[in-house]
Amino acid sequence: MLQKIIKIIKWLGLVAVVVTAWLQLPSAFWQYVFFLRIPLLMGVLLIALPVLATGALKSMLKNLFVLRNARQIALTILGATVAGTAVTFVVAIILGGAPARFGVPELSGFSSSKVLYKYVLVFALALPTTWTVLKLSQEEMDNKKRRFGLSFGILFGVTFLLLFKQIRGFLSVDKVPGLNKGLVKAISFLGQNSSKGAGYIDNGILKDNHFDAFVFFIILFAIYIIAFKLFMPSSLPPDKKREEPPALLYVMLLISVSVLLLGSLTFFFDYSRISVLFFWVALAATIYRLLNVDHYFILKDAPEPPEEQKNLTALLQKRLDKQDLEEPLAKQTVVVVCASGGGIQASGWTAQVLTGLQEELGESFTKAIGLISSVSGGSVGAMYYLDRFTDKGFPPASESEEIFEGATANSLDAVGWGLAYPDLWRVIFLPFLPDILTPTIRDRGIAIEKDWQGHMKTPESPKTLADWRAEVEEGNIPLPVLNATLVEDGLRLLVTPAKFPNNSQKKFFDFNSLYPGKDIDVVTGARLSATFPYISPICRAYDRNGKDPNIANYHVADGGYFDNSGFVTALEWLEELLRKKPTQKGKEPTQKGEETTQKGEETTPEIKRILILQINPFPETKTNEQPKKKKKQGLFMAIIGPLEGLFKVREPILNSRNLTEVELLQEWQNVKEAAQNVEIKYYPIFFPCLTESSFYSKEGEYEPPLSWKLTKKEKDAIREGWRMMAENEKSTIGKLKKLWLEKWKMK
Repeated sequence: MLQKIIKIIKWLGLVAVVVTAWLQLPSAFWQYVFFLRIPLLMGVLLIALPVLATGALKSMLKNLFVLRNARQIALTILGATVAGTAVTFVVAIILGGAPARFGVPELSGFSSSKVLYKYVLVFALALPTTWTVLKLSQEEMDNKKRRFGLSFGILFGVTFLLLFKQIRGFLSVDKVPGLNKGLVKAISFLGQNSSKGAGYIDNGILKDNHFDAFVFFIILFAIYIIAFKLFMPSSLPPDKKREEPPALLYVMLLISVSVLLLGSLTFFFDYSRISVLFFWVALAATIYRLLNVDHYFILKDAPEPPEEQKNLTALLQKRLDKQDLEEPLAKQTVVVVCASGGGIQASGWTAQVLTGLQEELGESFTKAIGLISSVSGGSVGAMYYLDRFTDKGFPPASESEEIFEGATANSLDAVGWGLAYPDLWRVIFLPFLPDILTPTIRDRGIAIEKDWQGHMKTPESPKTLADWRAEVEEGNIPLPVLNATLVEDGLRLLVTPAKFPNNSQKKFFDFNSLYPGKDIDVVTGARLSATFPYISPICRAYDRNGKDPNIANYHVADGGYFDNSGFVTALEWLEELLRKKPTQKGKEPTQKGEETTQKGEETTPEIKRILILQINPFPETKTNEQPKKKKKQGLFMAIIGPLEGLFKVREPILNSRNLTEVELLQEWQNVKEAAQNVEIKYYPIFFPCLTESSFYSKEGEYEPPLSWKLTKKEKDAIREGWRMMAENEKSTIGKLKKLWLEKWKMK
């Protein structure tokens, strides 16, 4: 009863505060809050981003503030200064022009011409970003480098403000009167049917606040163009590429452009009571519709396909022929790898597990891999892993570090460039600019492809699905399947060099069936599978040569929407493999006395042992464990709860379903003829629970980075997690060693 009374008292107190504030504050205060809504929102964003990066959205935003060196710190401080200046100028425009334009009373004791408050506001808005960058970047550099970056950042910021002052003086009405007159005429023309330039012009001259903003825009535009030219993503290898500015700098640029553009538009159109947001959305929708604006992935013409593509079992036979062990069942042992999604954490863990297993179990393990079915970040890790294979059927141990570095390389900076340039142009009604200025990088999705390509073994020569097909048919690499999702009907898209048998009950298309006669780069296939929400846009096919107007018009999204484990595809592949009877007839002797099938026939391998590995990039969810602390109550759960519930149930459902399907597969196999029984083993490999507290929330929940960037500490955590498992005999890896080396004698 007492708690209910306390709740009522709290409610009454809150109501009293709100009513008192409404009655005590003059109506002009609320009017100014409305007119200042854009700079207020952007100012709050500048303050809130650092807070969220160390709090509620740590997993998504933290690594945005972790910078690599002093130069990046200096550039970010400059960007924060520019963003704070943009907000300040828009505030000055509205406070100084609102009385004349909207008829509201002037704020007592305030003068928009005062310079001190502007510098104070710029400093206050830039400080949270500066402080957070310095604090979080200690993961990447020592105190000396951070202080060095801070010093140069302050120097850059002061230089920028001094540069603005000099250019402002050079372009003043006294020295360049024609510029001011031209601006006055333009504003008078645009406002001739409404405001007649109220709030803009004073005694025939453009007001100082507006002229300040105009000069600032010129400088900002120059910075924008310079960054565009200097830092356009490329597929050059890291040692030949110009160092990219941090993604956070692009965020600051976007805030600066947004507050100037939207703030100026609202100041102009609020006079006529026109909603800028409504007309912006309406106009954008019209332009997107009329000009067919969309995000695309590039199709190429495929090389001449063979007369008849080999079936899946024939491809597996070629792969198993690489095995050279004396163990009788060596060529009848198949490993199936399922690499789950989970952003760059999944990419790094997949690469580490696969290279680590080769080191622990030997090359025979890698040669036995018949299929890699991957999703999202797991597809990126699998791509870098397969990229280093040789004609021996496995990647050299000396290149394991290159595989890991490629899989964990930072691509967030390339995404930032894509957002700040081609993607921004679409939003501000200039959708034709990417085709003119950046024809090879039309959006952030292609930008991240370029960045990934730079870490491949041959950056200058992108591999395609056709190249992979040739390698698969020679048995040099296992069959890769990069799983994606078709948005229009929710079916799976299997980005793979092979054709999969399909029927009405199996809900998927493979790439070769959906886009016959076409080809794509391997990095494009990985990007389609890893269309991580908002990092890479959902896109559809674009025929570069324009020869096929009837190309399938599906939009492709992240494979995790359908199945975040890759297990469904692997299970269907296994069913197809086990359903076929091994080829035992039609053999004729070769010159060496060995037997082979008649010319033109395809062999079906006789499989006796199957090892299924499920690579999971996050720690295993413990069942029957109560939350350590209640959190996110009330309004948060009412609004976000349904989405959080959908996200949280995915992993337990997938793990439970995968285990059940393995058991069903085993039972199905057991009811077949005893002579054809197949031993099936299933091992999920979870990222271990580390003791490092910084990887966990206050409630004890593991918080992996969900952005496409890992810090040195997080990369080391992946390596350390693997080392812990490899050295522990009771871990999954320890059990795998006993199975592979001792029981199955695959050594």
